[in-house]
Amino acid sequence: VLVPLYIISLGYNPGWLGVIIAGQGLFQVALRMFGGVISDRVGERWVIQASFAALVVGTLGLAFSSSLFALLAAQVLFGGSRAIYWTSSQSYGSRIDESRPTTLMGRFFGFAAVGGLAGNAGGGFVAVILGYQEGFFIAAAISAGAMVVVAVMPQLPRRAAMTLREILGPVPGVFRNRATLLPAVMALGTSLHVSVLSSVGAAVYKEFGFDDDAFGVLMAIHAGGAIVAGFLFARLLRRVGQRPTYAVTMALHGLPLIGIVLWGGSYPAAVALMFILGLSFNAGRVLNVSITAMVSSPEQRGVFMAVVGIYWASGQMLGPLLFGPLAAVTSLTFSFIAAGALMTVAALLTPLLYAASRGGSNEGGRE
Repeated sequence: VLVPLYIISLGYNPGWLGVIIAGQGLFQVALRMFGGVISDRVGERWVIQASFAALVVGTLGLAFSSSLFALLAAQVLFGGSRAIYWTSSQSYGSRIDESRPTTLMGRFFGFAAVGGLAGNAGGGFVAVILGYQEGFFIAAAISAGAMVVVAVMPQLPRRAAMTLREILGPVPGVFRNRATLLPAVMALGTSLHVSVLSSVGAAVYKEFGFDDDAFGVLMAIHAGGAIVAGFLFARLLRRVGQRPTYAVTMALHGLPLIGIVLWGGSYPAAVALMFILGLSFNAGRVLNVSITAMVSSPEQRGVFMAVVGIYWASGQMLGPLLFGPLAAVTSLTFSFIAAGALMTVAALLTPLLYAASRGGSNEGGRE
C-alpha cells in the first residue's frame, strides 16, 4: 500500500505508476529460477533471510530518497526479495508434510494474509498519521525482525547437497511437462489480478474520491478475504473438486475488477468486491502451489516452484506495465475492465486447459 500511494503523492500519473511498479516484476522473472536452485542447493532458510535483507535495504532507500532512481532501485530490490522468498518459503512449507500439501499451503497463505491485513491497513493509516518516511522505517524494522525469526526456524531434513547440474537437469522437462500448465496459468492469472489491483487500483480509488487510509482499509479487507480462503480452502476443494474450483477462482479474479468499475464508487460495494478478490487471490495461490507440489519430488521442489513462479513473476511485471500505460492512454476504468475481461476469458477456457494438461506426469498426486 505504501509504495503506490507514495508514488502517486509525488505526482506521477498512472502510466509512470505502472512503469515504476513493473520494475519489481522484471527482477522477479530474472531471479525466480535462482531462488529455487539455491534453495535446493543450500537450504531454504538462507534464501529466506536474504530476501528479508533486500527488503530492509529497499525500504531504507525509499525513506531517505524520493528520486526516480531510488524508486526504481527499491522496486528492483523488492522484486528480487519476492522472487527468492516465495520460491524458498513455498518449498519449505510444502516439505513439512508431503501427504498434505493443500492443507499446509492453505495455512501458510492464510498466515501470509494475516500479515497482508496488518500491512495494508497499517500502511494507509501510517501514511496519513505519521507520513511515508516513518512508514518505510517501520517496514525496515519489521523485515529485520523477520530475519531473526528465520534464523531460529528448524532446518528440514533433505538429501545430501546436489550439484547444480543435478538440480537444473529437470528444468527443460518441467517447462515441457503438460502437468505444469494448470498451476502456471493460475499463477499468471492470480499475479495479474493482484498486480493490477495494487498499482492501477490505487489510482482508481483515488479517482473515486477515497483517501489513502480508506484505500488501506480496502486492501485490508482484501487480505481478510485471503485469510478466510487460506484456512478453509482445502476443505472446499475436497467437497467441490479441483476443476470447478479452478474455474470459479479464475472467474473471481476478473469479474470483481469489472464490478469495481460499475459499483466501486460506493464504499459498501467496494468492501464486498475487495473481499471477494481476497478470496480468489489466496485460492489461486494455494491452487498453483499445491498442484505444483503434487507433480514434483521433494528433492526438486524448489526448482519446480521456481519454474511455475516465473509465470507469477511475469504477471507481477506485465500487470502494471501493460495496464498502467493503458490507463494513461484510455482511462482507468477501461484498463480495469480490460484486465477483468482477460481473467474471465481464462476462466471460460478451463475445460481446454484441463484437456491440454492430460498426459503430464503427476508424481505423488496427493490430496
